[in-house]
Amino acid sequence: MKKKLIISLLLFFLTGCWNYQELNDCAIVTGMAIDFNAGKYEVSLLISNGSKKDEEGSSAQIAVSSAEGINVYEAIKNISLSSPKELYISHLSVIVISEEVAKEGMNPILDFLLRDPQSHQNFYLVLAKNTKAKDCLSVLAPLSDYPSQNITANIKITEKLQGRITKAGFNNFVSKIMQKGNNPVANSLVLVGNAQEGMSEEAQEKSISSAYTKLDTLGLFKKDKLIAWATVDESIGINMLLNDVEMLYFTIPCENSNMVITTNKYNLKNKVGKDKIDVSIEAEGMINEVGCTINLEDPKTISEYEKKAQEQMLDYAYKALDKAKRLGVDVFGYGNMIYRKYPKYFNGISNWDNSFKNLEVNVKIKFNLQNKGALEQTIGELMK
Repeated sequence: MKKKLIISLLLFFLTGCWNYQELNDCAIVTGMAIDFNAGKYEVSLLISNGSKKDEEGSSAQIAVSSAEGINVYEAIKNISLSSPKELYISHLSVIVISEEVAKEGMNPILDFLLRDPQSHQNFYLVLAKNTKAKDCLSVLAPLSDYPSQNITANIKITEKLQGRITKAGFNNFVSKIMQKGNNPVANSLVLVGNAQEGMSEEAQEKSISSAYTKLDTLGLFKKDKLIAWATVDESIGINMLLNDVEMLYFTIPCENSNMVITTNKYNLKNKVGKDKIDVSIEAEGMINEVGCTINLEDPKTISEYEKKAQEQMLDYAYKALDKAKRLGVDVFGYGNMIYRKYPKYFNGISNWDNSFKNLEVNVKIKFNLQNKGALEQTIGELMK
């Protein structure tokens, strides 16, 4: 009995993590950017390690380190040649891909990120639109210590409040590439202002930013290659048909002004046939702003603007469908739905991208205005 107890105690004290590393020995990577430069991959890593002390207190210690290589792995290894600490990417929260790289093809990058044992793959993938990916990762924001934190927080907040942004992350992107009859989409970033000024530490102290990143529209992919950008309306329509919205808002003309309506409930159902998809959407919403003088206590007025909201939503949906069909990219996964329901039929189709162009998609929307906000009537009517 004593021998067993001694052995148990020895095992308890001798066991440990085989790959344990001291935190002080690691350079924690929270963001990655990938560009092309003279035919090579240029990889930039946003490294965040604790805080550095100065006379006034402490501030975030971040650095962007870059290097080139014929592949992503070589570029990262070249970065490590100048780093006094071991690069640690398990805390990666965002990866920014340049437009040029995305158009060339994402497969080498995706393979590296899936194969690397350090990569947990629970991060966002975004595209740098009309700018370098490195610059998007280098601009400092007044409201957050790390550019990577700023981008991820922006995605999380915006996708809840606007239907033009997708909440899908890296794993969702990869799974759609691997599926039959499906293609992925990805959020894009644009850089506004002077990038060089936005990279300085003084930029965080200014009330008006010298430069900042802003979420833009969706990028459409044919498997792993970016082929087009969606407009704002098309982006909203894509997310609507993907059932990837928490809230939509739209501006509807009324008299010589406009009305703002938002959705607070959204439900989508697809009825799948071999050569036809019937989409049924039911939504409820509320009035957020009225700039015209109308009688909101009149049921006919409410019915009129419910109809206008339905028309606006249908316009978004069919703009998205027209764009995807014209390009021959099924970003809605209709082909995958048909494959799962009619596998033999789908496998008999030689080229789904061409067949998708002729797929009949019918969208029906029912919208109900359930709430007028804190005011039951418009200011204009009350003034009368």
